[in-house]
Amino acid sequence: MKIVILDDSLTIRMILESFLEDLDVDDSEIYSYENGNEALEFIEQNGADIVFSDINMPKMDGYEFASEVFKIQPSLKKAFFAISGDENRESFMKMKDNGVYRF
Repeated sequence: MKIVILDDSLTIRMILESFLEDLDVDDSEIYSYENGNEALEFIEQNGADIVFSDINMPKMDGYEFASEVFKIQPSLKKAFFAISGDENRESFMKMKDNGVYRF
């Protein structure tokens, strides 16, 4: 199982990686990125089974990232989780407009 983490915060990426490693899912591989373009390139070349993405990031925000991911691999709509320290309802609604339903 390929798990992709995208967040511009190293701390958040490390916390998520640690949490996922503690779950000890057989045959899981965790790939962590701070840049949406790098994560997209990985998914385009290798696919993914689960994606965790921050919403607010420089260069490419979570909205654009989700939209691009779903063009590459539409099946990820069921396995794409948006994460954010921002509790702004508008952010969540905008992610839903892009096909994300897990927060």
